[in-house]
Amino acid sequence: MANQPMTTIPEFLIRRFHELEVNEGFGIVGDFALKLFDRLSHFGFPILVTADEQGGAFAAEAYARLRGLGVCAVTYSVGGFKVVNATAGAWAENVPLLVLSGSPGLTERKGDPLLHHKVKNFDTQLEVFKDITIAQAVLSNPLTITQEIDHVLSEMITHQRPGYIEIPRDMVDVPVLDRLEGLSIQLPKVHQKRLDLAVAETLTLLEAAGDAVSIAGVMAVRRGLGAELLAFTENFGVPMATTSLSKGVIPETHPLALGVYMGAVSSESIVKQVESAKPLISFGVLYGDLVMGGFTDHLDRGQVIECTDTHVNIGFHTYHDVPLWAFLPALIKAGNERGYKEHGQVIHQQSRFVPKAGQILVVERIMECIAAFMNQKTRLIVDPGDCLFASVDLPAHSLTLASAYYATMGYAVPAALGSAKADPTSRPVVLVGDGAFLMTGLEALSAVHHGVHPIVIVMDNKGYGTQRPMIDGPFNDIPSLRAEELPKAFGAGVGILCETEEELYEALTQATANDDLFIIRACVPPRTYSPGLIRLTDALRKRV
Repeated sequence: MANQPMTTIPEFLIRRFHELEVNEGFGIVGDFALKLFDRLSHFGFPILVTADEQGGAFAAEAYARLRGLGVCAVTYSVGGFKVVNATAGAWAENVPLLVLSGSPGLTERKGDPLLHHKVKNFDTQLEVFKDITIAQAVLSNPLTITQEIDHVLSEMITHQRPGYIEIPRDMVDVPVLDRLEGLSIQLPKVHQKRLDLAVAETLTLLEAAGDAVSIAGVMAVRRGLGAELLAFTENFGVPMATTSLSKGVIPETHPLALGVYMGAVSSESIVKQVESAKPLISFGVLYGDLVMGGFTDHLDRGQVIECTDTHVNIGFHTYHDVPLWAFLPALIKAGNERGYKEHGQVIHQQSRFVPKAGQILVVERIMECIAAFMNQKTRLIVDPGDCLFASVDLPAHSLTLASAYYATMGYAVPAALGSAKADPTSRPVVLVGDGAFLMTGLEALSAVHHGVHPIVIVMDNKGYGTQRPMIDGPFNDIPSLRAEELPKAFGAGVGILCETEEELYEALTQATANDDLFIIRACVPPRTYSPGLIRLTDALRKRV
């Protein structure tokens, strides 16, 4: 062992993080994690402090969506259990979020003492995370620690799922056996003959008479296939829709961009073009209930070419071991060689928002006003609820971030911090309801503290508006918060109350012309909803 290269856990972790272009983490320290945080910071990997651990996890999860990996660092139990919800969301939406937890030292565990933060036994936190992460490691053996770290990271990226690493505090500075080879990532395997057959059959169907349409899904985003999606659309002339999880993966101002297909939530024109497509080819789509508008989609499976992360379904038969990452480039190459062109068309409605004097705000007009200020330098971040349903008609110029399937409230404001750190070229524009803002709105101050200045639009409808059309009652009523006053308490930023179209237009004009934090509270009358939510509830009501 004397001749073997040695390192420490923090130094090795940082080397791997930098190899993966991850430059910072997010979270909150505690005594069991103090030494870990100190060494990470000392060796060049800062942990950006947030208002709450869950906010740190949401920020890290947003970072992961754009960089391919995100790191949330916490202390034992009281910190770790606070990030369970965000980790579960990362599993549900295929996000490689790493939970890095400090924990009691190995020596101080002897005799099973009642140390603070301990629940049941010292492995309780580990057991909880086993259910919601793809790989886990408690770093205790200096001879295998770096191998265990690489295993967790490799499994996370290979499967696009969260992972868990626990570091006892007396192991932080212990010399460990180094690994000089690079991280090994195993993408889903390919069967070349089946790949060739799947590509050939797909091209035959695309070339047949009909109107082809494609849908770009979340796994195409996770596998970094944005350029290939755009090449497929442009080379083949096939219109492309997205889902709420992949919104903006190609700019929605593109001549062949259809917008978001979300079952009954989407506009009639998008629904008609997608559902009548022959064939419809989907790239990595997650067919979840919210993603498909409460399963209000009407897709003819016999006309669908479904390309998943591991296989291709054409009609009612399957080509196993034909993963999306290999299939899409091969399809583009074969199509170009054969000169295939669909010459599809998308009609974009050209509109310019003109505020009406004295007109009170409604959800639809809020979206139209926001759309007038979105551009290539902004990134939309959306909280679940009517903000999500309403935003399907809001053109996105880059990948939109949203908890669009798992649907955890409070995601969007802390996600703005992670988004801007992962991509400093795009300013976050956050769309959040008043209920969700109550949960994590203070993370706007965390963003400012770390040099990020989002535009936060709080759509205030005085309660949990999405639930009201289903069953209303006092459980949907919440305290009223004058969110626009928070910048005064923060000592940073600008807050504006808007009740009319003119006020909102002026507020957004001011916000986009300045680099400060802006919190804009846009008030809408209670029990008024977006067209998307109305379409959804109407469709669901027909099922009852």
